[in-house]
Amino acid sequence: MARPRTTPSTASKPTAPDPRLPAGYVAPRIPTEYVTVREAAAYTGLSKPTLDAMRQTGTGPKWVRVSPRRVVYEIAALREYMASRTVTPSPAV
Repeated sequence: MARPRTTPSTASKPTAPDPRLPAGYVAPRIPTEYVTVREAAAYTGLSKPTLDAMRQTGTGPKWVRVSPRRVVYEIAALREYMASRTVTPSPAV
């Protein structure tokens, strides 16, 4: 049985420090403010086809068209959408 072929990940390779930066410089971590459609579906509990349909009908969370074939959702917009869908139960009569 053949061994599976593996390729080293580029993230694990050490890189040479940039000589233009001060010694010991650590780049700030850029927060991810946008998520893919699949990530937005997982976050909201909706399916990807449901989010696709909501974009077509103009309902659902706000989204950003990055390119003709790429759509992303801002995390803040997903939170806002979820908050707008919150239901407060009425007391039993």
